[in-house]
Amino acid sequence: MRQRAGRHRRRRHPPPPPLRRTRRGRLRRLVRHRTPRPRHRGGRLRGGRAAGDRALSWAVDRRALVAAVTGGREPVSRRVRAGRLGLHVLVWGREGDPTAVFLHGNGGHAHWWDPLVPALVPGWRLVAPDLRGHGESEWAEPPRYRIEDFAADLDVVLAALAPGRVVLVGHSMGGRIAAWYAAHHPEQMDGLALLDSRMEPVDRRAASVWRARVAGQRHGRGYPTRAAALAAFRFVPDEAGVPPAIVADLAHHAVVERAPGDWTFRFDRAVLSLEGDGAGNLLELLRRVRCPAIVLG
Repeated sequence: MRQRAGRHRRRRHPPPPPLRRTRRGRLRRLVRHRTPRPRHRGGRLRGGRAAGDRALSWAVDRRALVAAVTGGREPVSRRVRAGRLGLHVLVWGREGDPTAVFLHGNGGHAHWWDPLVPALVPGWRLVAPDLRGHGESEWAEPPRYRIEDFAADLDVVLAALAPGRVVLVGHSMGGRIAAWYAAHHPEQMDGLALLDSRMEPVDRRAASVWRARVAGQRHGRGYPTRAAALAAFRFVPDEAGVPPAIVADLAHHAVVERAPGDWTFRFDRAVLSLEGDGAGNLLELLRRVRCPAIVLG
């Protein structure tokens, strides 16, 4: 169909990279291809609007939101015990399919990976835990959020829900956890993908200062209503180009009402001081990884 005279031509995005038949090739296409913008009247980005404001404009119809972000594919919610801690895990896909395990970043939750579901299911089985102190998983008492602690939890999750070899995908802190695990458990690895993960170790002195700062304030600020909490939702650093439906999905799962009239974000603030603690330099870890790996960001 020809374009009418006087109208601007719609910008065409380049086609996604070709889909290779290997597991690693399919994963490579996934991390390079941009998530399409959902079509919805309330989903336009407006200059200068915060992530929480965009979330509010979309968080009106949960069913439509799930359809836009995950293609209508709801996960199965599972519970796993890791010592004294109860961990919440999301699972998509069928047993027997190749398994990819997704680890979110600091302050995130398992639904951070919802937008990737349409690209991989069916064909892959996806496992995404809420890391300890995040989402619907329990908090460590006293606070213990070293990389080794997260990796030990991951070992329990894999034994329960994904025995055998897996592809590990980690974002930010989740990438450091994935790299640590891959370096120490090469027999379980089919592939590794790190997205936006810190290369250098965290300054331990700065971490100690932050631990003292958040002591006794692990829940963070409270908000009187769900709408107020959603409006306060922010990306750090700011990501103005994220489609509003995805922002709304992330915000929906990021807030919880701890008591009547007390809404807050669903993670232990004590974890913010410990990102990378005990992991050392990420490049040193990657030198010990023996499976195919890709590092982005």
